[in-house]
Amino acid sequence: MPATALMGYAVPTSGSLSGTWGDTLNSDVMGFLDLNFAGLLTLSLSSTNVALTAAQARCQMIRCTGTLTGNIIIAPDTAVLWYGIRCVENVTSGSFTITLSNAGTVVIPQGRRALVFIDSTNGPRIIGMAGTTSADVLPTGTVMTFFQAAAPSGWTQNVTYNDYAMRIVNSTGAGTGGSVAFSTLFARTATDNYTLLTADIPAHNHTAVPASGGTFVTYLGSGGTILPAGSFGTPSNVTVGNTGGGGAHSHGLDMRVKYLDMVLAARA
Repeated sequence: MPATALMGYAVPTSGSLSGTWGDTLNSDVMGFLDLNFAGLLTLSLSSTNVALTAAQARCQMIRCTGTLTGNIIIAPDTAVLWYGIRCVENVTSGSFTITLSNAGTVVIPQGRRALVFIDSTNGPRIIGMAGTTSADVLPTGTVMTFFQAAAPSGWTQNVTYNDYAMRIVNSTGAGTGGSVAFSTLFARTATDNYTLLTADIPAHNHTAVPASGGTFVTYLGSGGTILPAGSFGTPSNVTVGNTGGGGAHSHGLDMRVKYLDMVLAARA
């Protein structure tokens, strides 16, 4: 009997099935629709690939259980139609994968429930993904920050980066840099101490001032005899008074910025 190309529904020719139309409608149309919209197929898996029978391929939901001991491929058996929207749930354990195959492939991660569309050109492809017990619109591997004590259920905390600040960029993300920890920098209340060197001081001179009412002595005679200004002699070194202890100093600087402690986690 003729059937639709994608779902296999019976398409009786005009004038056929006299007296038996109801039987065909119930078995090859209504029965198929019942499975297409609400059929549940549970597969207990370990290491053997699955070739879906026609009845199995019609089920709306495929629930995968068991402990995997090898990677599993689920595909339609020879000449079996497997098209349209299907739900696939992976609640298996064991460190192996479940792959749907039909002219293409897609992996259904453990602990996830996927809505897939299957056609003969592109094969199965995910059009929606959720956790097995709750809605989840974020794909596996998504990294986010959370303002809470620990990563939420279904997320794994990334402990690589500790005491870092965040920087927004308009280029490729996930880069790192810098050398001073966040808490070290923002705990400072003053600049570092520093002692001035001669090279740090601007060039300048000092003017020698004579005692009140006296004559400024500029020359020394032989034997160190003091001579009046203007007399011939040897120029003297005049010492000007000085002060200062050469101590270091700093400047007040309060960088104790307010902050929130966030955790970085990736969707499992």
